[in-house]
Formats: sequence, structure tokens, C-alpha cells
Amino acid sequence: MPFTREIEVALTAARAAADRIRDLYASGVEVAWKGHDDPVTTADREANAMIVAALHAAFPDDGICAEESDAAESSDAAARGGRCWFIDPLDGTKDFVQRNDEFCVMVGLAVHGRSALGIIVVPITGLALVGVTGEGAWSIDPAGTRVQLTVHPVTSVPAARMIGSRSHPHPRVTALGVALGVTDVLARGSVGLKVAAVATGESDLYAHFGRGPKLWDSCAPEAIARGAGAMVTDTHGREIIYDTADLGLDDGLVVAHADLHAAALEELARLATAG
Repeated sequence: MPFTREIEVALTAARAAADRIRDLYASGVEVAWKGHDDPVTTADREANAMIVAALHAAFPDDGICAEESDAAESSDAAARGGRCWFIDPLDGTKDFVQRNDEFCVMVGLAVHGRSALGIIVVPITGLALVGVTGEGAWSIDPAGTRVQLTVHPVTSVPAARMIGSRSHPHPRVTALGVALGVTDVLARGSVGLKVAAVATGESDLYAHFGRGPKLWDSCAPEAIARGAGAMVTDTHGREIIYDTADLGLDDGLVVAHADLHAAALEELARLATAG
């Protein structure tokens, strides 16, 4: 398996950050605001600093693009290409503030502009997910039990289970579900946890539309989903590009097994034409 040292360092850092987030979650949440409807907490900032420090010490030549680091420096690091780490130290800050337990730590590595390695740690449960694009993905529970992750085709498209946003429901997600005939729709916080639900088989399809998420929201979960055998593209069927200074996921995200992914893209194209 490639990236053995990278996995060891990043997983250790993500677990340490998750432990700190869990401690702060138990002691109370202090909230500030980066902008309209964009909260940030002490947990975001401390976890960010911990992970950045660990990765910089281990891989000093790699770029680092992190949500709570300097925005210009993060954009420059991503744009230069090569190897760049994408860090969301607390994915689901709104869920952290609302105390619904649906948040996670995400550390991803892009190589030459493509997601290559992803790690997600869930502070509340201690569950870790690890994935390497083209190689495999697995979960690790707190006892150390490792389970391989593999996405499977659905028996029929209407039988598929979709997962959507708890805090940012989008009408196009509803329209896509109706077009596909899907009625089983689960709401959850955190982009990472929604993509992880597809990788673990809890759900079959995740589609995101609209502005908001950034490349640090997609890098880690993309590698996990791809490692489990899922397709990951934007809503036009294009690969997500990481060697860019434009960090927004403005063209959305579609994650599913290849057959369902193709059906979703077909319906999205039809809906766009009809609209």
C-alpha cells in the first residue's frame, strides 16, 4: 500500500485533533463568526494548528491548504501543484455548535492535482476511515478492528438511498431524488460524513449543489470513496481538480457507485435542459 508513512502521520495527527475537539465539545462551545452564517470555534482553530504542525514537521516540502490557516497562503499552496495537504480540522462546525454529534476531522493529500489519500476521524465515536485512490479504503474502530470498504451497485435506481444536508438542504437535491424515483433520503451534517456514508454502504448517493464547500471539504472523503470503488465528480461529470488557487466546489459533488453515478448525471443533465 502506498503512502504508508503519510497515513501513519496524518492518522495520528487527526486522532489527536479529534481528542482535543471531543474535550472542548464536552466543556462547552465558544463561537465566533468568520462571515455571515459561517461560525468558527476554538476547536476549529486548535485542531487546525495541531494538524498543520504535525504535517509540516513530517513533510516540510509539501504544501498545506487548511481551512483555518491564512487564506492566501492556502490558495498559493494548492495552486503550485505537486503534493498538497487539504485540511478541514472540524468539518461540520454548525453541527458542532448545534451539538448534534455530526462532525469530523478530515486530512487529505492531493498529488499533481488529484485526491490521492484521505483520512476522516469522528471525534464522538473514535471511528477512523482511511482511503487511497485506486488502492482501497477501510474503517478502523477504537479497538483497532479494520474493515475493508466496498461500494456495491443498487438493485434498481429507485431503491437507492440518498443522503443530503441537514443544515443546507437544496431544492436540486430534492428534484434529483424525484427524477430518479428515490424516496429514501437521509439528512446529515458534515460533507465528510455524507461522503463516508456512501463509502461505508449506509447510503448509495450523495449529491451537493451550490456554493459553500471548499476543496478541503472534498479531498479526504474523495480518496476514501474512490478507494471503496465509488465514482466522484462534480455535477457535470468532471474530476475535482486540486492544483488551483480557486478553492471553491462551486460545481458541486456527486458520489455513488458507477451505475448510479451515471444515472444521476443523466438526470442532472436532463433537469438542467428542462430548467
